[in-house]
Amino acid sequence: MLINGASINGATLNGGTAGNAPQPVVVGGEQAIVWRARVRVNGEDWTARLVGEVAVDREEGAAGVAEFALCLPAGPVTPNAWRGREVTADYIDQNGESRLFTGRIIEPSWNRTSRLLTCACSDNLQERVEALDVPAIDALTPNAWWTEDVFEPVTGRSHWDYMQERMQSVQASLDCAADGTLRVTSWYAKGQADYEFLAGATVYDTVDVQLSDNTRETNQVEIEAEYRFSRLQQLNKSYYWQHPFTGGLGGEGGFCEWFSDTTETPNIEMVTAALADSGQTLLSGASWYRLPPSGIYCDPPVGWNNNFTDLLLGAGFTGARRWVQTVTERYALTVVADAAVATDGEVVTRDSVALEVESAQAETWESAGFGVNTAAPSAGGGNNGIPGGSGGLTPGRPIDNGSNGHTDVRDEPRRQQALGTVLRHGVTTIISEHRGTTVSWDVPAGWVHGIDLPHTARIADQGVHAKGKINRLTWRLDLLGGSAMCTVSIALMRGGGTASDPLTLPAYSVKPQPDPPGPDPIADSLPTQIGGKGETYIDELDGFSGSWSVGDGSSEGFPRRFQITADEILATERDPLEVDIEATYRVAIPNDTLELT
Repeated sequence: MLINGASINGATLNGGTAGNAPQPVVVGGEQAIVWRARVRVNGEDWTARLVGEVAVDREEGAAGVAEFALCLPAGPVTPNAWRGREVTADYIDQNGESRLFTGRIIEPSWNRTSRLLTCACSDNLQERVEALDVPAIDALTPNAWWTEDVFEPVTGRSHWDYMQERMQSVQASLDCAADGTLRVTSWYAKGQADYEFLAGATVYDTVDVQLSDNTRETNQVEIEAEYRFSRLQQLNKSYYWQHPFTGGLGGEGGFCEWFSDTTETPNIEMVTAALADSGQTLLSGASWYRLPPSGIYCDPPVGWNNNFTDLLLGAGFTGARRWVQTVTERYALTVVADAAVATDGEVVTRDSVALEVESAQAETWESAGFGVNTAAPSAGGGNNGIPGGSGGLTPGRPIDNGSNGHTDVRDEPRRQQALGTVLRHGVTTIISEHRGTTVSWDVPAGWVHGIDLPHTARIADQGVHAKGKINRLTWRLDLLGGSAMCTVSIALMRGGGTASDPLTLPAYSVKPQPDPPGPDPIADSLPTQIGGKGETYIDELDGFSGSWSVGDGSSEGFPRRFQITADEILATERDPLEVDIEATYRVAIPNDTLELT
């Protein structure tokens, strides 16, 4: 495997050693160079049959191509049989040799008159990437960001498309080295050039400067992102009811107060039914102040006969409601090259992404049982027990009371990956747009042995001083005219600015939890109305309604019922909620050297 043209174990990366910066190759040398081309097809040397010119063109982010013509010997020819054959092309002179191309013949064409077979060749970049599996592509692009929330799942799709999608998040290009090795190389020029072209190192009148149109270069990317999740809400409410005729006493004392002039009382089923009718679920831990069983009580003693075990003089219990609120965080993220905007005005492009966190828990949050509906049936039914009878309870399941407050069903790694991916797309777009200025020149091929696309080149010749990363190399080996030339092209970053912000996502929205209840939670005290001695009945009044055991005949008794009205849930707590979140990320673009005189 090669990185920047060097073997990982065979040479120091980028040609340097620790504490010893690599020195640039100062281009120049002998004026008379004896050179030759060498072309092998399927390992066989066909150099002696070359006619005309051997041309090689390699550009970052694209497949390398080559073309040459062979004068075939006498005999039958099948041009199509040459398609797909392996090809290597080398440049050789007295100073050494350089591999220029490795690939295959993709389009052979035959001229019967001249017996020339012209071979158009390619390094088959796209086909080779398509043949890779997903882990191999990931290994080639370890710094890329990709997610199915931004793109489609890769299963069943083109692996070349998948590679291109990953490349959208890195400031680098994919291409093949001259020996055919797949590689990804950075767009940024190195601090020190690998090759320097000083006075006299370029062919006269071949230096060409192509300036980009700054007014068309994207310098600001506006990203709209939506992140939707479920907020699982639970509202617990404590209630307290005690018959007013107990004098505020509990146990036998309260019973004796009530027994002096008895009334109807509710039972446990009436209380739990009233709670359910209000839309609430009974949580475990209810306390039931029951009328005592048959026996002798009070002072003076009195006999008491009770055939009902669930009649109440008081109760303390908690009801709960659950609901799901949909929360959508709407992100407005801006990636901007401030210096470029200040110089050229805003040139804006837009991007977007939307994702929703799906949750089985959210789908069943309101319908699934909780509280006493999830507990195993109570065996006893004492004062602190759960009401007797199964009533839909699930045997063997622990009680799930839940907590008062809310739980956000988030997928933070997924949010980070999706928003981080589009942010990096924005940065890559801006950097790419500001590499439009190019400088190119011709140089004798014998002066640039080993030059490659990952290298940085500096030119200071023919009135041009520039330094940038090489983006294209073209060789023309003219066998008839005797010239062997290489055209070197560099891409220059131009934009400026010194401030760059880390691509850290803004914090997600947080709703504060309610204050935890104290040691003795404040409960709603439910009222009581007893009729049969001239009282007025209030139908809408919550709590217990009943009659005196023995009225005075002045009025009818009240209906025996227990009623609870749950507090209203505010629309802001139940309706879909949208939260706006904004952030801006500055991008500094290096100003590669460019001076024209």
